Amino acid sequence: MPLNSEGCALCGLPLIKGDFRLSLEGRVLPFCCQGCRQVYLMLSEAADAPDPSQFRETDLFRRCVAAGIIPASEADLARAVRLQHSVSTEAAPTIPTQADAPGHVLTVNLAIDGMWCPACAWVIEETLLQSKGVTVANCNFATDRLRCTYHPETCSPDVITERVRQLGYQARRPEDLSRDTEKRRLFIRLAITTFLTMNVMMLSVALYSGFFSQLDPDSIHKLSWPLVVMTTAVMLYGGGPVHRKALSGILGGRPGMEALISIGAVCAFIYSIFNFLSGSIHLYFDTACMLITLVLLGKILERGAKDRIQEDLEHYFALAPSKVRRCTASFPRGRFTDIGQLEIGDEFVVAENEIVPADGFVLDGEGSVDESSLTGEPRARAKRAGDRMQSGTRVLKGHFRLRTEGVGPDATLGQMLAIMEAALGRKTGFEGRTDFLLRWFVPVICLLAMATGGFVYLYGASLDEAFERTLTVLVISCPCALGIAIPLARVAAVSLAARQGILVQDFQAFDRAEKIDTVVVDKTGTMTRGNWRLEIVQVHNAWRREQILGLAAGLEAGVDHTVATEIQHAARRRGIEPYAVTNRKVSESGVTGLWQQQVVSIGAGVAKAPPGRFDVMDTAGEAAQAANETIVSWVYLTIEGQVAASLGFGDRLKPRARETVAYLQSHGLTTRMVSGDSDMVTRNVGRLLGIESARGDMRPADKAQLIADIQARGGMVAMMGDGVNDAPALVSADIGLALFAGRNLGKEAQAITLMRGNPHQLIDFLEFAGRVRRKILQNLAGSCIYNLVSIPVAMAGWLSPLVAVGAMLLSSLSVTGNTLLMMWAENRKENRSPP
Repeated sequence: MPLNSEGCALCGLPLIKGDFRLSLEGRVLPFCCQGCRQVYLMLSEAADAPDPSQFRETDLFRRCVAAGIIPASEADLARAVRLQHSVSTEAAPTIPTQADAPGHVLTVNLAIDGMWCPACAWVIEETLLQSKGVTVANCNFATDRLRCTYHPETCSPDVITERVRQLGYQARRPEDLSRDTEKRRLFIRLAITTFLTMNVMMLSVALYSGFFSQLDPDSIHKLSWPLVVMTTAVMLYGGGPVHRKALSGILGGRPGMEALISIGAVCAFIYSIFNFLSGSIHLYFDTACMLITLVLLGKILERGAKDRIQEDLEHYFALAPSKVRRCTASFPRGRFTDIGQLEIGDEFVVAENEIVPADGFVLDGEGSVDESSLTGEPRARAKRAGDRMQSGTRVLKGHFRLRTEGVGPDATLGQMLAIMEAALGRKTGFEGRTDFLLRWFVPVICLLAMATGGFVYLYGASLDEAFERTLTVLVISCPCALGIAIPLARVAAVSLAARQGILVQDFQAFDRAEKIDTVVVDKTGTMTRGNWRLEIVQVHNAWRREQILGLAAGLEAGVDHTVATEIQHAARRRGIEPYAVTNRKVSESGVTGLWQQQVVSIGAGVAKAPPGRFDVMDTAGEAAQAANETIVSWVYLTIEGQVAASLGFGDRLKPRARETVAYLQSHGLTTRMVSGDSDMVTRNVGRLLGIESARGDMRPADKAQLIADIQARGGMVAMMGDGVNDAPALVSADIGLALFAGRNLGKEAQAITLMRGNPHQLIDFLEFAGRVRRKILQNLAGSCIYNLVSIPVAMAGWLSPLVAVGAMLLSSLSVTGNTLLMMWAENRKENRSPP
C-alpha cells in the first residue's frame, strides 16, 4: 500500500487532528495523532523496518491491522480511542480485592454535548445524585464536563451515560471523536429548520398582506395547510432538543432559557392551530418557527465561541501520552507499553518531539526541552544527566533516559489537571447569588408575562394583542446571559492564566486580589534563589573539615531540602563518605540523630556560635560575598549540645526581585518579609530589596500568627512562599501564592501557584486578576441591565415577539463575545511581550 503524502504514515488516515512529525533516519514522517506516532515507533522497532512502505509489507503489520491495533478507518480509530479510555477508567478486577469492598468508589470524567445553559448542568447533577450508586456528581456548564464518583458494585459509566442520554444530552469520553458529529448534526438541523421557516415566513407575509384577499375563506383555509405542516415539522424536528431540555428543567425544578422559548413557541403554535380551525387568519406560525430557528442559530454561534474559549484548556487535557517507552531487562532500549504500567523507580526513554509522560530524574542523555506547558515561557531549557524533568514537557532536541519519580495523578501534569478541574468546579460568591436568582427567574417571568397579558386584555385589548404581549415578555428575558456571565469568564481566566505559568487552585483569589493591602513574602526560595552553595565551614574545637562534612552528610542523607542536597554534593565533590548516623529524626528546625552514641544535630536554631577556624570552601564565593552579591546564611552542627561547626551557605536574590518589591510599594501595598533564617541575615536581605519590615528566626506557626495579627487589624493579606514549609501561613492568608519548586504540587496549600518560580509573577497575577474581575463585572452588569430594561419595554408593547427573541439571543451572545474579547486582548498582549 503506497504511502499517501497527505495521510498518516501509520494508518493512512487524513491529518485532520493535526500534523505530528517524526524524524527517522533522515526521513520526516507525518502522523495523524500522537498515538499513531508512538505506535509506529513501537512497531517499527519490533519489525526493524523504518521505511513505511517496507513496514506495511510485514506480517506484523497485517496482524496488527487484523487485531484492530492499527485503525483501518476513521470509525476504527474512534472505537479504539473509546476502548483505550474505557480500559483505564472502567477496568474492574475479576478477583475480589480490597478495592471491591463496600465504600470503595471510582471516578469517571465525561464530556457532555447539548447543554445550553447552566440549568442544564444542574438538572444533570440532580438526576445523577438520585441514581443508585452515585455519590458525587459535578457537572460544569462552562467546560461541558461531568465528573462523577460512583460505587462500582452498584453503578457503572455505562449506566451514568444512559441516564444522561435519557435527559436529552450526549455523554462521551473527553477523547471521543463524536464532537464533530454533534456539530454536523446541529448544523443539519438548523439548515432544515431554516428552510422550512423561510417558506412559512413567505406564506405568512402573503397571507397578512392581503395577497389572497380575492380568494374565498375556504381557499385561504386550504392554503394555510402548508403552514400547519411545515410549522409542525419545525416544532418536532427543529425544536425537539429545546422541548426535551425545557421539560427536563421544569421537572427538575430548575427551568432555564429553553423553558421560556419552549413555552412561547408551543403557546404560539397551539393558539395558531386554534385560530386555524376557527377560520381566523390571525396565525402565529411564523413566530413559533422563528423562535426555534433563532435559538438554534444562536446556540451554534455560542457553541463555536465556547469551543474557542475552551481550546487552550483542552490543550492541557491532551498533553499526557497514553504510552511510554519503558526499559526492562528484556528490552533495555525501551519498549512501548501502556502508561498505567509505569511505576515509581521504573526507567523509560523519551526522544525528540515526544512529550515526557511522567516526572523523572535524568540518568543519561543531553538536549533541550520546552516547558511552556507548565511555566508559560516558550524558551528552550538545557537538560542533562542529574537534572529533573516534569511530565508535560516536550523534548525539542536530544534523547533522554529517566528514572520515574511521579506518574499519573501524582506527576506534575496530573496534579495540574486535577487542580484546574477543581478550580473550574468551585463557585464564587457571585455565582452563589446568581444561582439563587436563576432558581426563581423563569417562574417570575412566566407570572409576569401572564399578568401583563391579562392586564391589557381587561383594559380593552383584543385577545390577539394580549397574547402577543404575553409572548413578547416570555421570550425577551434572558436568564442564560446571567447564568454564563461568570462560568465562561472563569474558564477563560483559568486557561489564560495557565498559559502565563499561573496555576489557579482557588478562583476566589481573583475576587480578593483587588482588596489586598499587605503582601508578606518568604525569603529563602521566594525572594532569593534558594540554591544554596556551601562556601564557608567554620570549625570549632579539635574537629576537622572532613569529619564535619562526613557527619553532616550522614545526618542529611535522604532529606529533601536544598541545604541537605548541597551538603551531599559538597561531600561527594571531595570524596568524603557520609558517616553512619542512626535514629535520625527530621523536624522543622533540623535533623537529629545518633553517631557513636552521641546526639548530633544540624539546623539553624543556634543563636550564637563560639569562635573557630574559618575554612573557605570556594574563593569565588568569598569574592562574591565581599561584593554584596551573595547572602550568607548559617547552619550549625552540634555534638552533645555543643557547636562543632558553623556552615555558611551562599544565596542570591532572584531576578527582578527588587523590581517586584518596588512595584508593590509604588501601588500602596505594605510589603513585609519573613524567614526561618537568622534575623540578621533576613534584615540584610530586606535592606537589599528595600523592605523595611523584615523578621527572621520565625517558624511556620509564627508566620501564620503574623498574618492573623494583620488581619485582626482589618488588613487583607497576600502571602507568597514556597508552598510546603509556609503551608500554615498560606492557609491563613486571604490569598496564598506559592512559587513552584518542582515537586509536591498537589499537596500545597496555596490558592495560586507561580509555575516559573519567579516572584515577579505576583505582579502578573495581580494585574491579570484585576482584568478578569472587571470582565466578570461587565458581564454581570450587562446581563442585569438588559433584563431590567428589556422586560418593561416588552410589557409596554413596544416590541414584537420576533424582535424580542432576537434581542434575547444578542444578549447571550454579547456575554460570550465580551469574554472572547478578553481572550483576544490577552493573546495580543502575550504576543507583544518580549520572551
